Amino acid sequence: MKYRLIPLLLCFTFSALTLGGCAALRKKQKVAEPPGVRLERILLERALEYERKGQPHKALQSYEAALAVIVVKKKGLEDSLRSKAEKHYRRGLALNEQGKYGEARHEFLVALRLWPDFPEVVELLKPSGPPPYRRYLVHRVQEGEFLSAIAEKYYHDQSKFGVIARFNDLEDAAKLYAGMELKIPEIEGVRFSQYETKRVGAIAATKKGGSPEAGGQTDSSSKGFMSYLLSDDSSVALEQEMGYDPVEIYQEQGVSLLEEGEYLAALHEFQKVLNTDPNRKQVREYMAWAHYRQGEVHFNHAQYLEARSQFQKALVFDEDWTACKEYLTRAEDAYKEVHYLKGIQHFEEQRLKEAIEEWGLVSDIDPDYKQVQSYLARAQKLLDKIQELKEVR
Repeated sequence: MKYRLIPLLLCFTFSALTLGGCAALRKKQKVAEPPGVRLERILLERALEYERKGQPHKALQSYEAALAVIVVKKKGLEDSLRSKAEKHYRRGLALNEQGKYGEARHEFLVALRLWPDFPEVVELLKPSGPPPYRRYLVHRVQEGEFLSAIAEKYYHDQSKFGVIARFNDLEDAAKLYAGMELKIPEIEGVRFSQYETKRVGAIAATKKGGSPEAGGQTDSSSKGFMSYLLSDDSSVALEQEMGYDPVEIYQEQGVSLLEEGEYLAALHEFQKVLNTDPNRKQVREYMAWAHYRQGEVHFNHAQYLEARSQFQKALVFDEDWTACKEYLTRAEDAYKEVHYLKGIQHFEEQRLKEAIEEWGLVSDIDPDYKQVQSYLARAQKLLDKIQELKEVR
């Protein structure tokens, strides 16, 4: 019996030598690092060597040289990021001038992401304190009416259309429709005329069932241009701030990254929001969607375990998401089948340790998957027997 197993041992020995030789060959075939690519690493290794030799002066010189290389690289990266941020900032300013405030905000947020301390962008997005507008009229848009014409009507200045657009949080100043109601704020230096105030007050009084003030007109020829006036003491006085707080910026950046397909970066921004307000429903929905999409990315790259993890995290935020549950099952099944088949291949090639490792991965996920337990037992028994024979020899 002892002599019958000698060919088997020779076979395993040959396989081990072959595999070891292949591994060594692959190691030699690695492309050598170009000179200067990892200069800081070389300098640090040299510094450590000087320390071991008890030459602190030379070690310090090597550390300083490595630090200088790192600082230069860091500055180069910072300059590159700052340059890209400035391009997005200028693009945002151009879009802002065109009244495309949604697109402009997106560009400003990208600039802020690249350069978090961009002073002009921070100034644009930071909260501006108490609202500058305490009273406003409501204007009903007519067919074919432009925002610039509305600004001319109330402020006698077409260029102030941006005030109205921002006050109403319009994404694009050009996208108006008939019947749309816009709030027209009374701004410093450009107050509504006494006639307009009286006329609107009269309309409001008539709507409430009262009588118009003297001199007020309530004819229907106003065509809905001004409906009513809200003042400081009104129960619906404006309390909106014209700006963004840090949490809103995090959310905006997260949405922007989500739209760009940068799911992990988006998750990082959304988590900042949840750290402040864990129950913010919309952000929790964004988190679920970002985890789901990142899971899809991993799945399409055959990274099934990573995909499984992302789908599980998505279900934490939306436990009833049927499509996500189905994707989770597909990821688990694909993971188990891939490693199950790899185990069989290794076993057939008499690579028992590798086979046991692969089947172990399957067993960790699903101990009852196919015949994995039986295969594991057989492989382990054979490996133990081979080890026993080696010890006898």
